[in-house]
Amino acid sequence: MSGRTYVTLNISPASVRLLSVSGREVKKWGSMPLPPGLIKDGLILKPKVVGAVIGSLFKSTGVPKKHVITSLTGLSFIHRILTLPRMESDSMFEAIQRAARKEMLLPPEELYLSGQPIGNGTGEAGFLVVGVPRNPIDVLVQALKEAEIQSYIIDLNPLALARLAHRKEAIIVNLEPDCFDIVLVADGMPTIMHTITSRGPGATVEDNVRKLSDELLKTVEFYNNNHPQSPLSPTASLFLTGELSANADTGELIQDEVGHPIEPMRPPLKMPHDLPAASFATNIGLALKKLPQKSVTNGDSSYFRDINLNILSGQFGIKTSWFRLPNVLLLLAILTCLGILFPMSQFAGQTDAEAIHLQTELTGITQKLNQVGALAGEAKQIEDQTRKIAADAETARQEYQYLSSISGDFSLNLKLVTDALPTGAYFTSVAMGKNQVTVSGEADNPFTVVAYVTALEELGKFSDVRITSIDNSRTIPGAEGTTGTGVSFNVAISK
Repeated sequence: MSGRTYVTLNISPASVRLLSVSGREVKKWGSMPLPPGLIKDGLILKPKVVGAVIGSLFKSTGVPKKHVITSLTGLSFIHRILTLPRMESDSMFEAIQRAARKEMLLPPEELYLSGQPIGNGTGEAGFLVVGVPRNPIDVLVQALKEAEIQSYIIDLNPLALARLAHRKEAIIVNLEPDCFDIVLVADGMPTIMHTITSRGPGATVEDNVRKLSDELLKTVEFYNNNHPQSPLSPTASLFLTGELSANADTGELIQDEVGHPIEPMRPPLKMPHDLPAASFATNIGLALKKLPQKSVTNGDSSYFRDINLNILSGQFGIKTSWFRLPNVLLLLAILTCLGILFPMSQFAGQTDAEAIHLQTELTGITQKLNQVGALAGEAKQIEDQTRKIAADAETARQEYQYLSSISGDFSLNLKLVTDALPTGAYFTSVAMGKNQVTVSGEADNPFTVVAYVTALEELGKFSDVRITSIDNSRTIPGAEGTTGTGVSFNVAISK
């Protein structure tokens, strides 16, 4: 295992980066730029073109197309920590799917669902479950096939970065020209993971640092508010990776804003001196998936739980075996039932006639009840109308009092809802209620809607945020004169 060569491939909107590792030594690396507009919000728009660039990169570096571990920058995903009662492993997968249906914004059928056990309590089992929308993964696989790469493993950038940091507590920021990955590691596990877009090509370094620092402070505040008994330590290290992290001024500006001490990454690999490790940090984290981890000591600063998933596998680390005693008994029961089906069919024929007779009597009784109900309804009609008028008057009075009291709250909620809207989406209506805000709008793709809802959740200001509907029915202009299908959406936000 230690002598096998693994190739890691990180695809971002700006470039494709490749790195090969044999044992614990980096052998080769290389990168190739991507033309603008090929990837947007974690979705490859032109898989053939991207596949051609990937193929050219492999050819120029001379790296074989085997054992390739891939990640896609900006990929949308949902993660939840689920606690379930302990049960037979045969039932655990179905239990996780049911729990994910309740906890995640998209149904399991629309996701590549995978997860990993993270510990057992008394009578309980914990899982970190990740759901990735199927469409961007399917398009990524298509791009890899265009490059003649058979899909091997697909991982998430934040999980690779957390694996590289290997700390009990840490904040990792991956600074790329198009987006910033933010990972908060607490209690030895990546707890908060999300991506924000930069302010665009016209923005200054200070503009992007200000936006990033504000998001980092919100992330730490959100975690501390939800974990008052074990908040993130002020001395937790801040790791900066990615292409833009090479600028020393960027690190100083971020540290001044955030306050956490910046620490350089120290990959546990033998690397050439001229390898730009910060730019290839995600690739190195991907390679560590297949290398033995450092020793894990509970309570020690090195304690870290690696979330090592393959998005394509849909595995949960649960061993299953169908040929257990309960399943064998079930099979025998089925065979036994098949043996008695024929005599049971004769009995069913006799009961059918009795069922028809009872249904006829029930229909007659129902008709008589309907007649009596109609007479009683006429007697109550006037009384009901009087009560309705009084109820309408009381409702109008309450609405007036409510509208008089919510003017300030209305402005605050409207600002929170509109500020979180990402690029590629706009509103068609916003309805403000006493306990709920209903937002309707249109977006370029469903993942923009997921990103919007995730941003609202991370504000920590709303009790529940859910997508109530997505309709793929709008045609929008695409790159180079092409057209694509957008979506209309409705989001319910509970205060």
